[in-house]
Amino acid sequence: MSNGPRSWDDRWLPRLAAVVQSAVARSRGRAGRLAGRGTLVGDGLRGEPALAGSIVVVAAAAIVLAAAGGPGGPSDGEGAGSSGFPATVPGPVTTVVGPAPGSSVASYLTHASFDLRRFGETSRGRQGYAVVDLKRYVPPAEAESLFAGIDVVRAYVRAPAPGLPTQVHAVPLQNTFAPLEAGMQASGRLAAATAHTFAVLVSQIHPHTQQDRALRQRYALQHRASAYEAGRLQQPARCACVFAVVLHADDAMMLKLARNEAVRAVDPVAAEVTLNALTVFPLEPEVTDVVPRGGLFGG
Repeated sequence: MSNGPRSWDDRWLPRLAAVVQSAVARSRGRAGRLAGRGTLVGDGLRGEPALAGSIVVVAAAAIVLAAAGGPGGPSDGEGAGSSGFPATVPGPVTTVVGPAPGSSVASYLTHASFDLRRFGETSRGRQGYAVVDLKRYVPPAEAESLFAGIDVVRAYVRAPAPGLPTQVHAVPLQNTFAPLEAGMQASGRLAAATAHTFAVLVSQIHPHTQQDRALRQRYALQHRASAYEAGRLQQPARCACVFAVVLHADDAMMLKLARNEAVRAVDPVAAEVTLNALTVFPLEPEVTDVVPRGGLFGG
């Protein structure tokens, strides 16, 4: 029997598809139950009851495609529609803040310092958005104390664990830290559901080749990571997991924060940039050399 991609697809993709279909059915049932609860997740699911199923479908499809070496995006000259003409729908204009994957941390920190000085010169007293990276992971209470009196609009959290590819979660804050713990708990519940899905996937793979074994090990690793972060994030008060925030402030406040010993960098964008137009790459405390390129498994 061939060990190439086609034979892998023939053996495992139908089985994984069945697992995904079963997970979707279960997630739709959970969506109905969550929609009746007063949680951040429940609020979203009341408006979009298919959201939970969509999350499972998208995540599982991405996992299968990545593992199987599925098709990527079109290269130059590809992607034409049925008429034969290339698609011309423009994407939204965004402003990126934070270090790009693959860039040097030292260069980024220098660039962020320059951007902060330039913001002070060009903002003319107006407030603007900035990402603030911390030197270490802190619990919610410490983050709230550090940014007391400042309009915070988003927090970035991760349950760090050596050797485990835990994920970064963005939590909307609505100008106050009040929603942070509930948002972390919601992310923890999502991680628990992810862990369950990976556990099912692991149970469905009975390896016959080295490729099968490698795939099973990757899923098992992600299961452990998701289970770990679920346990940590669902106890937010005890989780030193906050490592960055996005705030809305003037240059005087940003400069004051930049001098705080707990802060690693304050990187603003132009005062006219809106939050909806902002794409943020927060810098994790343990990243000190080159920013890793993002990947499905946290690589």
